Amino acid sequence: MDRTAVIAVVGTCEPERRLHAQKIASETGFEVITAERLAIAMDPVREAMALIPWAQSDGVVVEYPIQAPILDVIGSLADPEEPTRLVDVVCVLDATHFFSELSRTDRVEHLQVHHGMPFRAVTARSLFAAQHLEYCSTALVVNGGNLPPEDDSLMVSVIGELSPLADVVRDAYRGHRSHTVEPEPHQESGSVATDHIELRHPGLRIRPGWVAHLNGQHTTPHRNPRVASMRYTNPRPFHPLRLQRVLDEYIEPGTGGSVIRSCGFCRLATRQGVTAQWSHAGGAMVIEPLARDDAAQEPLSFGQDIILTGVDLQPTRLTEALDEATLNDRELLSAPETWNVMPDPFPVWVTADERYD
Repeated sequence: MDRTAVIAVVGTCEPERRLHAQKIASETGFEVITAERLAIAMDPVREAMALIPWAQSDGVVVEYPIQAPILDVIGSLADPEEPTRLVDVVCVLDATHFFSELSRTDRVEHLQVHHGMPFRAVTARSLFAAQHLEYCSTALVVNGGNLPPEDDSLMVSVIGELSPLADVVRDAYRGHRSHTVEPEPHQESGSVATDHIELRHPGLRIRPGWVAHLNGQHTTPHRNPRVASMRYTNPRPFHPLRLQRVLDEYIEPGTGGSVIRSCGFCRLATRQGVTAQWSHAGGAMVIEPLARDDAAQEPLSFGQDIILTGVDLQPTRLTEALDEATLNDRELLSAPETWNVMPDPFPVWVTADERYD
């Protein structure tokens, strides 16, 4: 099967993304499919896959609108059944807005598919910004010429923490490598087993920083002593009301340091038997169900397993605050039925069937 080489261009700063997608197309001689063209479709990812085969050049630069989920983008382009070769995922980052984009709470409406059933969902812009960075293979930093050296160092170090395998380039794209991106065929024993894509290739690798930390495989050449990640673990489930208090009084206001991104697995006492994904960026927080416990296999997590990344973090203070949010001895030894009546301020988990209705 003849496959079309594809460079995916993502990013939440739309003018810069549009400009540099056009520049990459000009430099490579590839055709460009613009985000403006894709955004009019209900499903931008599927629309891109329909347009790519019509390209008259050797490759295509696809500029995806913000509402195209990055995991769907990569999954579609790397699908061995599709006539595409994903050669790069370029995240365009405006240095002047880097930290503000990771803290924006305005909502973006997008299509989401669960077990083949589509429904409309809304996600905070900061979560899109974090995921674009985590799942890129090239971080293209623009407009950083006037950034103070310390701010520049902090930015690059955060990029290294969130996307440790990404190439960090400045101002101009340096060209893609002639390599295909293929899903990792197997996982090492003891590694995190999730639906999240972890892609490897001798020339192009994608691995979110939080996954690398959970697997004990995180390395990056970009270091600033003020930027770090910490791992929080606790086998006890969270008391939802106390957890909300920690988020409001510690995480969001930066009481224990500026937590830019946190992601991992968690359990709520009121929602027994379910491992949830914890995903936070800036002022946005989502806890969504990932898997129900199955006696036939080991659960994704026995308790809390969360990576927190930020600037000037105070691990001891954050650990103590999160520990206070878990069930105490008396609550833990009480009948599990009593956990169900604990105050729970988090949104109800709605199934795909209920969303569809």
